[in-house]
Order: sequence, then structure tokens, then C-alpha cells
Amino acid sequence: MELWKPGASPEILRFKARILGRIRSFFDQRGVLEVETPSLSPYPTVDRNLDSFSLQAGKRRMYLITSPEYHMKRMLAAGIGSIYQICKSFRNDEQGKLHNPEFTMIEWYRVDWTQQQLMDEVRDLLKLILPVEETRRVSYEELFHEYLGINPFQLDHPHFLEVCTQHQVPLPQDLEVADSSPEEWLDFLMGMLIEPKLGQDHLLFVDDFPATQSSLAQTHPEDSQKTLRFEVYYQGKELGNGYTELRDAEEQKRRMENENQLRLETGKTVLPLDPHLQTAMEQGLPACAGIAMGFDRILMLAAGLDSLDQVQSFSWKRC
Repeated sequence: MELWKPGASPEILRFKARILGRIRSFFDQRGVLEVETPSLSPYPTVDRNLDSFSLQAGKRRMYLITSPEYHMKRMLAAGIGSIYQICKSFRNDEQGKLHNPEFTMIEWYRVDWTQQQLMDEVRDLLKLILPVEETRRVSYEELFHEYLGINPFQLDHPHFLEVCTQHQVPLPQDLEVADSSPEEWLDFLMGMLIEPKLGQDHLLFVDDFPATQSSLAQTHPEDSQKTLRFEVYYQGKELGNGYTELRDAEEQKRRMENENQLRLETGKTVLPLDPHLQTAMEQGLPACAGIAMGFDRILMLAAGLDSLDQVQSFSWKRC
């Protein structure tokens, strides 16, 4: 392998440029404003499942963004209206055929929209890029019933171990003990036994995720165990994560503090909370729904390829 060369061929780079043009035209026709926000911030995401790159800039500790969400929400609170962004995002320790520490994200927010309206728009956009016609929607709970015959909101550790034994799935040592969390059990079952089978010949939207997996999503009005969050899948791969945005400033602060506490309990660094985001939330985030999608993965599927290295100019191993 000649690592000095771009991973993406000239044909793929031209294909990528056409797709980006198509996406920008899509949003322009719908009156959604393209915006730009910083790649560096002193306030990283506190999500315990994400790790940020950090660096020292003079006397300040700065972080490469894992998503432009915080800055975009500040724009929404300032009254800018529906917005989108195509930008670089960075996540530490994510490497492989489907993950690269640096990647391109499409993130957008629709003011005064419901989650269902946003899912419809995601479908319309993806149909311009991917060779799909059929779309299916299922709840998180229905998904676990369909594939594993269990209720994910009633799962205990013995039952989790029983499911793994039935499906002959080797367990990581940290999940064999009872003090591991239901969230970890569900993530494991989803990744190992369910996700690879999803949306093989259609777009699949999975909604009503557990509240424990949705720190910035609005609580479901009919069930406090669930949130108004969804993910979209195609050919066994997650393409995006969206939700009806949480608007309660105090609840958001409480959830972020809880994430930091969980980081501490799992041996991770406690991170500073973003005071500007908190102020913006207190001023008032408009009712909205938003989604973040990994563009490189979508491009890879559209081109019929199986590795991000084939669609990125210089993936991690070529840097």
C-alpha cells in the first residue's frame, strides 16, 4: 500500500464533490441556512461515550469538537432559524473500516419541526444519495422484541447473560459482572446481534430510545423511560442520530452533571461544562429537531465500497 497517495480515487473525489453539491442544493431549496462554527472549543462534549482530542493553546486547554452541536444551538437560541453545517468532527480512539478519528459530519436543525417531520426530511435527502426506495420505522422496544424476544426496558443481568448464551456471543469481562449497567448490556446486544442485520435493502428508522442513552433529547411525553430520539440505518450501518431537542436549561445542566459523574465513576476525566450553551438555553432554545449524520459513511455506501479509507483523501493511516 502506497500510503503517500490519497485513499480515494479521482473518480470517488469527483463523485464526492457532486454529492456535496446535491446536499447543498437540497437545503438551499428548502430555505435552510448553511453556517460555520469553530472546530476548537474550551468546552467539549461531556458524553461519557465520546472522547475528545485536547491540546494546549497558550494558557487554555482546548478540544477538537466531536460535533458542532453546542455552537449551533447557541445560534438557534439567537434566533437564526433552521440551519445546517457540513464540517470536520473529531473523536479519539475511533479507528477502523467504519470509523476514522477525523470525519465529515452533516448536522442540521429544523425550527418548529417534530421528530417525524425531520425523519421524513432525512429520508428525502438520503434517497438523493443512496439507491433506496423503501423506508421502515420501528421503535427501539419493538426492535429488541423482533430480534431477541426481550423487553429492553425490563432487562436484568441474569437475563442479559442468558441472551448472550443463547446466541453464543462471547462476553467482555467487564459485562460478566452484575455491577455493569443496563445501558452497557443494551449497547452490546444492539452492536453484536441487531445492528448488523438492520436495513439491508431499505432505510430503517429506529425511534423512542431509552432515556439513559439520550442525554440531550426531550423525554417522551407518554413514557419517562423513553425519549424522542431516533437513529437511521442502512445495510447494517448507523448513518445518523437525531432527536427532538431538550429545551429545559436546568434539566440539561442536571443531565450534563450526571454524565460527568458517570465519567468519574468509569475512570474518565471530568470535563468543563459550556457556560455559553447554558446561557443560550436559559435565554430560550426554540422548539426544534436536529440530526447529525456521518457523511463519509453515507458516501461509502453510495459508492458501493466497504471502507472509509476508500472515500477519504487521507484517512488516519495515511496522515
